[in-house]
Amino acid sequence: MKQFCRLVKTHTFLTCLVLAAVLLASIIIGIGTGPVAIPFAEVWRVMFHRLGGLLTGSELPLEGVRESTQNIVWFLRAPRVLLGALVGAALTLSGVGMQAFTKNPLAEPYVLGISSGASLGAVLAMLLGVSLPVLGRLSVSAGAFAGALVSILLVYLLARTRNAVTPIRLILVGVAVSAMFQAFTNYIVYTAPDDAAVREATFWMLGGLGSAEWADVPLLAGLVPPALLLMLALAKPLNAMMMGDSSAVTLGVNLTVVRNVLIGVTALLTASSVAVSGCIGFVGLVIPHLVRSVVGPDHRKLVPLATLFGAIFLIWVDVGARIIKPPAEIPVGILTAFLGAPLFLWMIKVRRYEFQ
Repeated sequence: MKQFCRLVKTHTFLTCLVLAAVLLASIIIGIGTGPVAIPFAEVWRVMFHRLGGLLTGSELPLEGVRESTQNIVWFLRAPRVLLGALVGAALTLSGVGMQAFTKNPLAEPYVLGISSGASLGAVLAMLLGVSLPVLGRLSVSAGAFAGALVSILLVYLLARTRNAVTPIRLILVGVAVSAMFQAFTNYIVYTAPDDAAVREATFWMLGGLGSAEWADVPLLAGLVPPALLLMLALAKPLNAMMMGDSSAVTLGVNLTVVRNVLIGVTALLTASSVAVSGCIGFVGLVIPHLVRSVVGPDHRKLVPLATLFGAIFLIWVDVGARIIKPPAEIPVGILTAFLGAPLFLWMIKVRRYEFQ
């Protein structure tokens, strides 16, 4: 294991290329896997045909692949798998950012109360009909995104003092706001008269990708790559911040600017993820720690490797959610907790991992 860790540390770029190849393979395998198995060769053909049609503007028929198979690949599984990769990457990137911001091993993307705010917004849309008719099926996602942004803004304003936000105040205010929003959500769910809507709301709050459509993909697809580049640009300031505020200031880091940027990036990524997938826990907490235990605390290595691994992880968790109990689906959030908690304990007990 030590040799493996040393190899990854010294060949970070090569490891990124390997993980990128694994991610591509996981996407293809994930699209082909499900209650209806689809040969990977057909997945390749359908994806290239559809993407080529989008680029050229032509819609020629694809010979040799049934239309039902094409519809399953393109309209059901492809957006779901791609969204899973984007959500996994976004939550992991947010987790890395929040752990660096707070220097707290328990920090995760939802520390700002985002999950509770998003849950309240989604529940209002599902159970009370608080939405805009023009949004259609996106009403729930829009409600969740709006609730998440309200939560972020409230936490930031309450935690801000003397034109700065300190990690400890951010965590404390986030916990309080999260509890308040969660209480509102529980009350609405408890008093709702529509049992079917209550089940829908409960399933959404557990987190899942079953309702993914192509309309859900562009938001995160436009956010994750710039956020990744920005976090890479902040890698050295993040390394300095992990040594303490005084050391970071001595090295020339503007703590206020870096912290505000971190809050903005992690908030947008997390709010967008929750809006399209519900509250999927443990990804943003465990994956950064797992990768950090291999490559160390250097964010120049941690940020790209953790992002790729988070995307791969959530793709395979979603595959498991589809095939464990067909035709029913297990909420992805349940499986991430089942896998994440034992993995976290193994890191602490067996590998004697300590947050650095």
